[in-house]
Amino acid sequence: MRLTDMQFYLYEPSFTHPIRTPKVTMTHRKTLFVKWTNDQQQAWFGECNAFDTAWYHHETINDVMHVLKVWFEGVRGLDLKSFEEAQQCVATLNPYPAARATVMMALYQMFHNLESFHVPMTLTINGDFTQRMMRLDGVGRIKIKWTSQMLDQVKMLATMYPDIPISTDANQTLTEADTKTLKRLKPYLAFIEEPFETLDVQKDYSHLPSIALDEQATRLTTIEQLTQNPDIKTVVLKPFRLGGIDRVLEAMHVLQSNRIHVVIGGMYECGLSRYFTAWLSQWGDYAGDVTPEGFYFEQDVTNNSGRLHNGQLYFEPPVVNQSLLLPL
Repeated sequence: MRLTDMQFYLYEPSFTHPIRTPKVTMTHRKTLFVKWTNDQQQAWFGECNAFDTAWYHHETINDVMHVLKVWFEGVRGLDLKSFEEAQQCVATLNPYPAARATVMMALYQMFHNLESFHVPMTLTINGDFTQRMMRLDGVGRIKIKWTSQMLDQVKMLATMYPDIPISTDANQTLTEADTKTLKRLKPYLAFIEEPFETLDVQKDYSHLPSIALDEQATRLTTIEQLTQNPDIKTVVLKPFRLGGIDRVLEAMHVLQSNRIHVVIGGMYECGLSRYFTAWLSQWGDYAGDVTPEGFYFEQDVTNNSGRLHNGQLYFEPPVVNQSLLLPL
């Protein structure tokens, strides 16, 4: 097949509850969608997980658009006969993982038949503890963002739901002043995603909850180096940070072969990207960052993307409702 056209779209749903993290508060999720069309007028979408500012990752929506415009001019009309050839055609995007991941989402759909499946969900609490904490039927993991009430909230959850793993994410914002709280949290947490701005492969973190790589899980070589520390036992793999679905599958195989636990991470995604996060999470060691349909947004661009069914989330192959997208 030959790719002949690329178009950009914007979708900006409002969050059902504002998202509050140690770094930012968000009321809307500005999301870039990209559509590629081939010479047979077949079309596929990719959803970009970058944000409109660099609060979380250095690639922004505008960066991704610029990089993809340059890339597409070099591959327009190229005859792609296999997924392996499609992987080769994105080689120039290696320095831009969010851009590569957006393309790979579409390329994967071009060469694979998508499936329906069930996965356990993760309940994510982002400054909305009282609204979320009671909705725990069928939950595979509880993920709670760091707050000043962290210890009391985690102890309450662990007492009420002792069989559900609890994790937390402080987005690298903690310091030595938080060590006392971390020590007290150790009996209750399955892991904590990168509590500090830097991690030392030689440092003893055994007095703290088990540490998971997140922000620093940008490439397999870096992950393998840091997980030499025996207190770093889990890695959160995010397609947009590693460069796409194929990179996550490769990293997952290598890490699990070395007895490192893997969690598939999401980024407040719309339905297209959330389908692939859920699909990858089927092979994770903990429930992935997969939320039920309608958890973040009242309206999404796909249907049947994470409906609760028999205690798990049910996903069907995603179909993007283009009428909801704003052409750019």
